[in-house]
Amino acid sequence: MCTFNNLPCFASYLLFLNRNDIAPPATPLQDFTYHWKQLMNFYVNHLTDCKVPIQTTGIPRHLDRLLEILLEEEKVENEPGPCLEYLLQHKLLDLLATLASAETPPGMRTVCLSFLRKFLGRSKYPLLHHTSIYGPVQRLIALCNGSPPSPMEAEEVQFLLTLCFLVCKYPHVTNIINDAPCIQRQSTSARRNSERIEVEKVTYIPARRRNNFNPLFEPLDTQAVTLINPNLFSTENDRRRSVGSNRSSSKADTTRGSSSQSNGSISSTEAENASQSSSPAIQKSNCDENSGIPAHSTDPRDYDVSQKCEDAALMNEIDTHLQNLQDLRLDVGYGSSYENSNSAEGDQSLLRPKTPQKSKCLLLDALLSYINTADNTVRIRACEGIMVLASLEDPSFAQMIANSDLTNLIPSRLESIFNAIPAHVDPTEIDGVDVTWGLDSPAWTKEKKFSGCRQVAAFFMWFDYCNQLIREAHPDVAEALAKNIRVNFLEKIVTPALAEHHVVLITALITKCLKELTSTILCTEISYWLVGQDRGPEIPNVWTSPVLHRLIDNCFTDSDDLTLETLKLFEEMIEKRNEHILHCLVLVYLSTRGYYDNTAADSAIASWSDEEDEREREKKGSLDLSYEQSHSRTLAPSNIHRIVNCFLSLIPRYLQTDTDVNNYERYMADLERQYSTVLTDCSLMAWPLEAVTVDDSASSDSRPEADHCSVRFYMGPFMTMLFEKVANIPKQKYEVNLQLTVVISRLALLPHPYLHEFLLNPLLPLAPGTKNLFTCLQKVVKQLVHEVPKTPDHKQMLKETRERLLEDCSHDGEKENILFESVIVTEEFCKELAAIAYVKYHHSM
Repeated sequence: MCTFNNLPCFASYLLFLNRNDIAPPATPLQDFTYHWKQLMNFYVNHLTDCKVPIQTTGIPRHLDRLLEILLEEEKVENEPGPCLEYLLQHKLLDLLATLASAETPPGMRTVCLSFLRKFLGRSKYPLLHHTSIYGPVQRLIALCNGSPPSPMEAEEVQFLLTLCFLVCKYPHVTNIINDAPCIQRQSTSARRNSERIEVEKVTYIPARRRNNFNPLFEPLDTQAVTLINPNLFSTENDRRRSVGSNRSSSKADTTRGSSSQSNGSISSTEAENASQSSSPAIQKSNCDENSGIPAHSTDPRDYDVSQKCEDAALMNEIDTHLQNLQDLRLDVGYGSSYENSNSAEGDQSLLRPKTPQKSKCLLLDALLSYINTADNTVRIRACEGIMVLASLEDPSFAQMIANSDLTNLIPSRLESIFNAIPAHVDPTEIDGVDVTWGLDSPAWTKEKKFSGCRQVAAFFMWFDYCNQLIREAHPDVAEALAKNIRVNFLEKIVTPALAEHHVVLITALITKCLKELTSTILCTEISYWLVGQDRGPEIPNVWTSPVLHRLIDNCFTDSDDLTLETLKLFEEMIEKRNEHILHCLVLVYLSTRGYYDNTAADSAIASWSDEEDEREREKKGSLDLSYEQSHSRTLAPSNIHRIVNCFLSLIPRYLQTDTDVNNYERYMADLERQYSTVLTDCSLMAWPLEAVTVDDSASSDSRPEADHCSVRFYMGPFMTMLFEKVANIPKQKYEVNLQLTVVISRLALLPHPYLHEFLLNPLLPLAPGTKNLFTCLQKVVKQLVHEVPKTPDHKQMLKETRERLLEDCSHDGEKENILFESVIVTEEFCKELAAIAYVKYHHSM
């Protein structure tokens, strides 16, 4: 009978029962090893049939739980925990990589890629430098191959993209993760034979016994588990009894294992030791080994001195087995030579070594294999990864990428997509295509806007990617890629197409590409292709830039459509504000001011007012040394009103269709905005402030051709073409004339003094035999004055033509009249030139 005095004894007795009957909660490490054991049970229980779908097994669930345990451990502890140490020390990822390579069961590769992607992407520790991590990662990267396509490519490219971001986050692992081993290709039969043998190493059990215990908790005293940790679930006495035999057989096993071990470059002894010593997990483990923890600790990590010696011997055997497992490859084998000397039934002739090929960058090569996939999402993800790698700032890594297949495959895809565009595509539809590489653009891929729109959209998507890739990449990579696009695509493919029957479409495509271009480096290479790399002036009738002369010749064909598209291309070339293009097109010919009549220097003074000359003399004679000329007298002459009136009065009053003489002001608001943008774009160009004539009298003996303009001024092929087209305005279609005036207006807006006075100064004294824009317009007006009055009721027809062209008034059944349309174009063009001259004057004051 229980009394008050024996209650403490009774409580102690209950506590004793609880401690012996109720198990304590499992530690994270015990939970981790439990789920790993259950994952391996699948291979124990499926000896002959490992082809069941992985969704019907517990493997995904156990891997998810392993991931949860690892991530939860990181939240609790501020340093690597026992589960992470266990994973690294026992190289569990290496076995997962082997099972993923063998695709056992079907779908195992996808599950392993997902597990490793989430583990590496979410872990707060930089683990990629550890040999137990980057070895399996390299093996899995080698399995990711988009050629041919596979149903697993979405998970594969997501795994590769995660690695790219990790490399970007931890630049010190760049060379490790991308150091591709020597790749050795095997025949299909040899690969299958090797896979079967290696899978048997993991799953084969010589003598398997069943008992009445729940198979979920069946002890794993099998070869499949001893490959991971032979003494994990054995008792302490068992381990001590087996240490002697293990020590005696360790050397023999190591020798046996090395016969089948691949001589791969995933990790050498030195690299492994260096990587392990730098790992935070191993450093913590080393600290724990020297901390003097008692031998009776319940943590499986804690061993006494005798256990450490025992484990050292056992780990040698584990390393040997794991190295054997690394021989397994699905598509490729690593090593300078591949042999399977362990296979008694293997055909050695099928495993004959071949000459290995060194890959430039393992991760980059894997990503490049997906750029031609039909899955748009997969391709975009692969392109993202390529852009991340190309943008890394490591010079040596950038040089490796610049020498890789990237610079050849990107232009190659651009060429193939370009060649897929149908020749019947309407060129007028090209400018309306608005797509980017990173978007699916359903409006252009799901709706049939015009015939061939899908192919056109695909081409501009890829060109946009090339543009963005070169813009974001390291300068070494960008220059190599841009140069290859110029040489392998523009020069070899596009240049010959400019002389073929579908040249109108080709020109429209080039114009659109130039319009969407934002990369400075790619723009430079395209400028070299368009106008050549030589910056010197051309000799008349001598071709030095085949593309430029081909474009100029296309402006003189009988095809108005081709002329129109070519003029649009020239407009975009000017709009890019590329110094090399502008220099080669016009500036190199005008910078000598050979158009100016030096003998008429006195007449040039008349263009300046007396007040202006007096003002300049006062500024030069003043003692204010801080004065600096802040405006150009060439762009802002004092006689601006005379210049404006010259353009406005060029058309006779009886041919003018606008009664308001000052109606040119309606152009000024838009031109103000345009000129402000032009000034910003050209601010860094080293253009002179004033148009100055160089005195060549001192060098007349050595350069007699420069004395008194003895050599006729040559304005260059481009300006010659423009002036010839201007002179032909009365005979050209309205659309061509309108585009011609747009091109000249874009040139006139440039703040270059020589170009300005050549195009916008009607009072300029010209050298004998030289013509400028104003003299060409005078000839046009002379033709119009001679031809228009021949038509009866020409004033009414001019009025109706103006309403139709400028006021959007439709007159059904009215035929186009090129002559009257040219009158309207010339009248409005003169107003626009007057407005440009005044806007530039206003900004230059």
